[in-house]
Amino acid sequence: MTVDALLVALASQDIVLSVAGERLLFDAPAGALTPELRASIAAHRGELVRRLSAPADRPIASPPPKCSPHNDPRQWVDGAPIDGRIRTTCGTCGRFIGYRPTEPRMT
Repeated sequence: MTVDALLVALASQDIVLSVAGERLLFDAPAGALTPELRASIAAHRGELVRRLSAPADRPIASPPPKCSPHNDPRQWVDGAPIDGRIRTTCGTCGRFIGYRPTEPRMT
């Protein structure tokens, strides 16, 4: 079991891990912490302590994928029309691309 899968499994059982110094603490409903979960926690103790000790303002996960330039309309995501304009963002990274009119202009 990976550390990410372990954290998901713990969260689904309402098990909360925390760190006090170098100690790994848990708060769990009665019977929720099975021997298998205890073994997985012990196997990944170092990584769990590192992740839980990381400052909250430092991201642990990898940054969103970069996609530049944003010239592929197949990856664009349109928002609901507001005031005759559609807000468009990149479906890969979420970056704002621009506004466009809801209807093409007649010239």
